[in-house]
Amino acid sequence: MWLLIVHSLAVLIFILLYAFRFRKLVPNPEQNILLQIQVATKDWKSTPNLVLLIAFSLFLLYPLTLGFSFYLRTDANVLVVILWIIWAYNWSKYTFWRE
Repeated sequence: MWLLIVHSLAVLIFILLYAFRFRKLVPNPEQNILLQIQVATKDWKSTPNLVLLIAFSLFLLYPLTLGFSFYLRTDANVLVVILWIIWAYNWSKYTFWRE
């Protein structure tokens, strides 16, 4: 349970850090956030883009942390991994390949 709390706080901190501190440093901040993530992968070494990519990575890993914090000792952890793969694939597909 503590891992879920730490992960939730990390996601929240990185999202708020990007939204209030680094969003104004990014060119064209009025774009869609998925387009900003796609652009951030090309220049990932700059700090605003790195913060955005870390926030997106933590967002992708959130269902895995949520599922493992409740179902780690049962056989349902296989379902958690399968659902996480579907979750991460769909978000990555819509973010990077715009399908």
